[in-house]
Amino acid sequence: MMKLISIVAAAGLAGSAHGAVVLRGDISPREIYQRVSPGVVLLLCADKSGGTGELGTGSVIDERGRVLTNAHVVLDANKERPHKIIHAYFKPAKLTGNSRVDLVDPIAAKVVAYDRDLDLALLELDQRPTRYKIVPFGDDSEMEPGDPVVAIGHPEQGGLWTLTQGVISTVVSNLGGVEGKDSFQTDASINRGNSGGPLLNNRGALVGVNTSMARKAKDGLTITSVNFAVKAGVARKWLASQQAAPAEAEAEPQAEAKPEPAQAAPETAQAKAPEPPPAAEPAQAPEPPAAQAPQPRRATWIPAEPPMARTAPAAAEPPKANILTPVQPFKAEDLIQREISQLEDLERELEQEVEKRRPGLNR
Repeated sequence: MMKLISIVAAAGLAGSAHGAVVLRGDISPREIYQRVSPGVVLLLCADKSGGTGELGTGSVIDERGRVLTNAHVVLDANKERPHKIIHAYFKPAKLTGNSRVDLVDPIAAKVVAYDRDLDLALLELDQRPTRYKIVPFGDDSEMEPGDPVVAIGHPEQGGLWTLTQGVISTVVSNLGGVEGKDSFQTDASINRGNSGGPLLNNRGALVGVNTSMARKAKDGLTITSVNFAVKAGVARKWLASQQAAPAEAEAEPQAEAKPEPAQAAPETAQAKAPEPPPAAEPAQAPEPPAAQAPQPRRATWIPAEPPMARTAPAAAEPPKANILTPVQPFKAEDLIQREISQLEDLERELEQEVEKRRPGLNR
């Protein structure tokens, strides 16, 4: 969470219709950012227009455009009630780096539920944005220390919609002594302003809600790369208690087992006489295939693009060695003699230079 001097308001954001993020296999941080960042919002909260406010991050979790974030982002300084003014900004199609250009068309939001202890809050927008993505929830139980993760947010003194990456460092039960606040520790950089933003796995699915960081020990010693995110399972359970269901990342399709070829029956010892072919039957029109019941689909999951074809890269040929200098055999005596000759030439040149600088010396 980061302090701001004022809330910026401007105009003009064009975009296309929304859709959920399509996830197929491991993807690069760049692909994760391109697919997920339109579902990550910047939140500006204040109690009066033009005054000091709070900045945080949130994730769109369903087709209604509801936003999941931290409770401490949307509560006032005394943590007694939500801020009176909450504005959500969606990422423009192209970031310019200028906040007055990138922060446009704010949408008013209100807090529909929050939990101070778990540090979670659910927001509802006054209107549905014209351009956004849904950030799907992943399975945090699959995450282990060493698994790669990325975070998207708006860190203090940093840029907007910033991506940082790292790994899961470890798991922490009951973070801060709060029962049920199970969390991931990660070295993916998180700072004030990242609060409430998504921690994503290598398929772009939300596995945690970034919530806090450790920067100084009790004795003042600096702490680095110790950041925490509430597990997606904790957020999912809390959302269920608020009658809210986030979109879920679709599981990878399992390869169907190929049937084994039938083994040929052993031949009999005695050959059988060939049977006459059966009489030809009159041709009949082929029957139409039986209609199959459509597979059910989650209402909160609409693929926005076809799955990406993933083909194995062709094996690279070993590079051919290029000889830059032809190999020339030599004798040690020849090399030494050549170096001596070069030194003698240099000595003569120096003597000539000295003689030029001493006019009249030899007269």
